[in-house]
Amino acid sequence: MNKPLTLLIFVLIVQYTNGQELKIEKAALSDIVSVANEMQKLAINMQQQSKTGVLKIAANDRFRIELLAGDYEASIHTIESLRKNSALNNGHPNFMPYELFAKAKIMQSEYGETFGAAYKAVFSAYIAKCNDEQAYTAKIVFTTYDAVAQFKNAFETNYNKISGSTLTPDQALVLLKSYFLFRVYTLTEAIVFRQLEEDEHSRYILREEVIVSPQDGAELSVITARKKNAEPMPAILLFTIYTDASNYDQAVLAASKGYVGVVANSRGKRLSKDAVDPLKHEYKDVYAVIDWISKQDWSNHKVGMYGGSYDGFTQWACMKEKVHPALKTIIPSVSIAPGVNYPMENNVFFNFPYKWIQYATSNKYLDEAANSDYKMWNDLENKWFVSGKAFNKMDSLEGTSRPLFQEWISHPSFDSYWQNMIPYQYDFSHIDIPILTTTGYYDDSQGGAIYYYSEHLKYNPKADHYLLIGPYDHWGAQFASDANLRGYQIDDTAQVNIRQGLAYDWFDYIFKGGEKPSILKDKVNFQVMGDNTWLSKPNLTEMSNDSLVFYLGTTKADNHYELMNEPEAGTSAILDIDLSDRTKMYNEDYYPWPIIKDSINLNDGLVFMGKPLKSEAIMSGSFAGDLYVTINKLDFDFSVNLFELTADGKYFQLSNYIGRASYAKNSEERELVIPNKLTHIRFDNTHIICKKIPKGSRLVAIINGNKNASAQINYGTGKDVSSESIVDAQVPLTLKIMAGSKIFIPVWNQ
Repeated sequence: MNKPLTLLIFVLIVQYTNGQELKIEKAALSDIVSVANEMQKLAINMQQQSKTGVLKIAANDRFRIELLAGDYEASIHTIESLRKNSALNNGHPNFMPYELFAKAKIMQSEYGETFGAAYKAVFSAYIAKCNDEQAYTAKIVFTTYDAVAQFKNAFETNYNKISGSTLTPDQALVLLKSYFLFRVYTLTEAIVFRQLEEDEHSRYILREEVIVSPQDGAELSVITARKKNAEPMPAILLFTIYTDASNYDQAVLAASKGYVGVVANSRGKRLSKDAVDPLKHEYKDVYAVIDWISKQDWSNHKVGMYGGSYDGFTQWACMKEKVHPALKTIIPSVSIAPGVNYPMENNVFFNFPYKWIQYATSNKYLDEAANSDYKMWNDLENKWFVSGKAFNKMDSLEGTSRPLFQEWISHPSFDSYWQNMIPYQYDFSHIDIPILTTTGYYDDSQGGAIYYYSEHLKYNPKADHYLLIGPYDHWGAQFASDANLRGYQIDDTAQVNIRQGLAYDWFDYIFKGGEKPSILKDKVNFQVMGDNTWLSKPNLTEMSNDSLVFYLGTTKADNHYELMNEPEAGTSAILDIDLSDRTKMYNEDYYPWPIIKDSINLNDGLVFMGKPLKSEAIMSGSFAGDLYVTINKLDFDFSVNLFELTADGKYFQLSNYIGRASYAKNSEERELVIPNKLTHIRFDNTHIICKKIPKGSRLVAIINGNKNASAQINYGTGKDVSSESIVDAQVPLTLKIMAGSKIFIPVWNQ
């Protein structure tokens, strides 16, 4: 074959595969009409290349190009072809927002309507045919969570990248796909919201009112949603301090599932004229709301509760003194336990609850602007850290006064102040209703959830209490799992929708005689990360049936110490921390985000590394440790972070711990350390995890002091830590980890 013919065939093949460059006349983004026209021209050009075979466009992208090109019938046909083997999207056929968009465009053309009028007619006809659950999930499918901001930013970013008058087919496809989402949701979202609101009022009786607590006259704002002309039925209550538009959505969710939906707000929130005073009154206010529900003519005198974080705490709080007879079950998710894991963990106060006070208590709703001003809060934390001022000066550094913050930090022990807010010890013994607790391996409130679960079973061993825990964070364990958890791709079997799926399966089991959710095989149900399986055991203790014991070596080599199978006849591993030095932080990167890291700072703390595992192991449970230490101060805060170092050099953060030495024995009573005397410190309430660790991986434990801008700094004087400042930092902290110290890794041997 001659060279010219070979070259011609090659050129034709390249054109057929990749398509030809596409022309574009870039207009100003502010010129909406010109941009829309240019995007349509670009889409028509791509569609023509596709029809002639010069360019291949996958069907999943083709319907978008067809729609932008104005070929609406073709777009609908392509969408229908894609649905043949696809699952529903929250109860709706896949790509339904785009199909309705195309149908509205066709109606607009045929009848001379405005697009808004045409889409309103098309969407209203569609939603009228939906059952209650489909109508509820339509808001998820047909709207965005951020008023189209993400789609707008993505398109403008791609558009601003255009530097010439031509685009490659790949560039054009990326641009058009981003414009497609921006255009569709920009033109439809406001209409969808209006029509869904009308649809809700046609299906349900929606009320917002104020009730008065018979205990102390406090006003409580309550929203109810119920089917019209329905018989009395069970009510599902969410009691929350988070007052926003989603309160109505949660009430309607319960109504769409065949219950009366009730959302009540903490005193002082929404319509309540009282002062906002979080945590302290929930035990009586939630009880008052349950009592009110039980007396309504739409109630069959049965109430269930659910909710996460603060809303998980409110469920436990209302049972502190007694369980209301109408309360039949609760589903507390990722529950905070005041004094246990909020606003401090293991008696160490963090900074993030400080900004929560502004967010949740500054007005009748939520201070979203302040909450999302990350720079303001980061600047405040760094200002405090650099200044060396005492932790109790945080509000003065902000230029304000926060009495609630001062009140909290004046109770560094788990004392009666905190104990009065939640069930404590024998308070758990009278809690005899079925309970489903959910939390996650990377849930910031796992400590609270486990506190309630463990104490309940301790004081009521026959409690009908189920626990579900898996690879979820604070959000996934109360709403729905995220396929990508901070850089870790969770297993298929770990995918769970807790708020809209599991919770109502549980309620149907309790109230309607349905089957118990199949995922709950036993009382404790946990997902094995990396193994795509779940395990179920009768209690937390049986999550593991063996343990790996590693002794902390005291001889340093290659920038780290060794995790050893036998104790070393050494002296100590020494960590010196200059508490007055504001140029360096310690334990700055303890938080597991991302979960998988390419590298970690091996110069931060004492690093102990094990040898490659000779066989795979399933770490399952909460790791623990016995530390034999000496320090030159009366107290110190310390952390222990546990990693898997994979065979390919990645650091997978498994678990972590942060705590105060003087409370290691008892969180309720401080016992100062005797300087320079051998001290035994036991830690065992680390974050639970279950993960398969392959052969060849290493375990890495990092023991560190805690000196950073994210939490109070313990200077070791023995005074109230919140009152200590850099003035108390003349002598550096010297921590010696003595030979014989060890950690225990719980494992499940199949």
